[in-house]
Amino acid sequence: MGKTLVVILSCTLLISSPAWGRDAIYFYNLALENSMANKKIHYFSKALELNPRLAVAYEKRGVLYYFQGKYSEMSEDFQRIVELEPSNSEAHLMLGLAYLKGDDYDKAVESLARAIELNPRLASAYGHRAEAYRLEGMVDQAIQDSTKAIELGDTRQATSRAYTTRAKAYSKLGEIELAHADLNEAFRLDPSFFFYLHPSSTDSYAAFVSDSHLANADGIRWLGLIGILTLLFVLIFKAALPVPNKKDD
Repeated sequence: MGKTLVVILSCTLLISSPAWGRDAIYFYNLALENSMANKKIHYFSKALELNPRLAVAYEKRGVLYYFQGKYSEMSEDFQRIVELEPSNSEAHLMLGLAYLKGDDYDKAVESLARAIELNPRLASAYGHRAEAYRLEGMVDQAIQDSTKAIELGDTRQATSRAYTTRAKAYSKLGEIELAHADLNEAFRLDPSFFFYLHPSSTDSYAAFVSDSHLANADGIRWLGLIGILTLLFVLIFKAALPVPNKKDD
């Protein structure tokens, strides 16, 4: 009778325990195996309910929030990571990116500065901070950080972004030739990233040229080249434009 009671109690505890005895790793693995973003987020959330210190689940969920444009949720996840792992430079980088996308430039600069402090060769941190500075109107700092990102080097996409940021900063200073040179280099390095940033690339570039006071014969010729290359991308490759990885905005 005693053994029977023990077995019954054990089964009752097992069934009534969180998630029927399934641990956080079980749900984490379910998230990895699933192909639907919302399902992945659901399973990562279940894993975090069971283990709030599972930093890798915050990271994976935060990246998914990034691609969904949910920058507030993304910042919360990466804030949790930096609390758990204060020396994780990549987490500070991603937190800075979340703040940047959420238009909180002061916090973006602060987080990206911390990422750089932890890893002075983290080129993407300089690139994102350059953009935050530019959007705050701190043009000299934007040029300095963009230049550092270019010097350190990263993916072609990240370096292309740094050239684009610096071009916009130069245009604010009236340095039109320098701005043109940087735009050409940005396009040479990664035309696909340019199209990703500007879904209607010819119209968007025309607007950028006008806003940046870059409308001259060279700009018009470059605009025509973009239109031709866009058509070639569609007709020949028929490929979706690449999505930036977690380091590349």
